[in-house]
Amino acid sequence: MAVLPRRQLAGFYFFYFAYIGAFAPFFSVYLDSVGLTAVEIGTVMALPQVTRIIAPHLWGWLADATDQQARLLRVTALAGALCWLGIFASTTFLWICTVILALGFFLSAALPLVEATTLTHLGEHTGRYGAIRLWGSIGYIVAVVGVGYALDLFAVGALLWIVLISLGGTLAFAWLIPEAKAVPHAADQQPITHVLRRPEVIALITACALMAVAHGPYYTFYSIHLVGHGYSTGLTGWLWALGVICEL
Repeated sequence: MAVLPRRQLAGFYFFYFAYIGAFAPFFSVYLDSVGLTAVEIGTVMALPQVTRIIAPHLWGWLADATDQQARLLRVTALAGALCWLGIFASTTFLWICTVILALGFFLSAALPLVEATTLTHLGEHTGRYGAIRLWGSIGYIVAVVGVGYALDLFAVGALLWIVLISLGGTLAFAWLIPEAKAVPHAADQQPITHVLRRPEVIALITACALMAVAHGPYYTFYSIHLVGHGYSTGLTGWLWALGVICEL
């Protein structure tokens, strides 16, 4: 196996999941603070999931066609960070929807591409994956707890800058990850319909769909619920971190 870019990959996971730890629990609180209704908040928070229905297939196809996963990762990470800058321009519902839709379209490429790149770099040594991916969980915990306390001290608008910093770190490490040469597999040319008909694939997709439905209300309104009942954002952050700590 060639030299494994462990620090670059671990750094990417740390900052990408730090972005998730800042955005997912607390962006709904920001939306509530700027006057969006519950329906509007739910719509905005659903948009990243909408983009994941289509966009990852496009990015995966481009990665296969160009055999340049790392370069595509850099381009999409840069585009996502630039899209986020638009969130500072307006607090209207339609504008926020536009920004989040564009952000989701580009950032939906990030994790699948870096996962594929990581596993390609690991080759037959996939047992080392967990030690690298662990840094994503650490980044999430640091962000969700840190943002919680930060929002106790500063106005909720500070969240926008914290997310921007997290995206900047994600972009920086994306630029450091070297390209990995994919090894072709005999099953690569199977039609997608053949794969989707397999019972184990159907079961997996069904389980993932049910899990996504269960997490929808949780990710969107849990923080608003806690803050509305008098919990500090610092404690809210710890309650979010608890689940990831249990995973570790």
